[in-house]
Amino acid sequence: MSLSNYLLDMNTNETDNEIDNDSLQKLRKLNEINYKKIILKRNQLLERINTSKNETSTRLFIVTEAYDKFNKEYYYLSLTILILSSVITFVEAIRLIVTMEYNNKILTLHLNILLLIIATIITILSSIIRFKNYREILEGLKQSQSTLVLYKNKYLRQFNRISYNYILNSISENELIKISDKITLYDKIVKSINYFQFIKNNDIIRYNNNKAKFDLKIYKIKTDTRNEFENITKQKEQEYVNIYNNNDVSIELANYNKFKKINDLLLDKDEYLFNMAVKKYNLNSNVVYLNKKINLNN
Repeated sequence: MSLSNYLLDMNTNETDNEIDNDSLQKLRKLNEINYKKIILKRNQLLERINTSKNETSTRLFIVTEAYDKFNKEYYYLSLTILILSSVITFVEAIRLIVTMEYNNKILTLHLNILLLIIATIITILSSIIRFKNYREILEGLKQSQSTLVLYKNKYLRQFNRISYNYILNSISENELIKISDKITLYDKIVKSINYFQFIKNNDIIRYNNNKAKFDLKIYKIKTDTRNEFENITKQKEQEYVNIYNNNDVSIELANYNKFKKINDLLLDKDEYLFNMAVKKYNLNSNVVYLNKKINLNN
């Protein structure tokens, strides 16, 4: 290979490397842009799902309040009719006894009037039930309630799906688009639920006020519970600190007593050695004195 060809190949390789590096940088920038777009769409979709879920919860609360109200009215009306029917049977039996045994026309007249009044009340209550059409209203509200519960769970499922896949870094832009289409369909179905035919505007306002009070109470309960947990946690931490400090004091006291005992033993040892040295010195002095005395006598 000639030198010119070698230099040409070197230049070609360098040019190819520069093109590859530029391509990699462009690809990285493109991936970063796509990743940011996915994050933005994900956050927007999560916020949209959360808003739709909260609106569905509000609708569900209103429908539940209305169902409870109509069900309570229907229950009391039906119970009153049942009780009055039993009273009619009892009064009718008394009237027959009075007519056949005592032939008391005045008492019979009073009983007949009483039966007429009770029957009139039962007729009025039955007419109210038929006029207000409680059964149809309750069935419609029950169906609306079931549908709202179903789609509230679907909103929550899609929310968890996005969050879970985002944690695993396995969600794509196409999947977000599909989920967004599903949320649009859910919104149409939820908004198509017509419960206004069963509920008056004044009742809707009252139910919304009840919902606000309910949310406030729930928030207060959660806040009180969280504060109580924090207080309990602080108390436990303080107890642990006190126990730890007490253990430190106990350890220090035990170490001090141990050091004191060792020091006392060492002092006793030194005192014993000193006493022995004094006794030895006295014995040596006595021996020297006796030797001198013996030498003088000799």
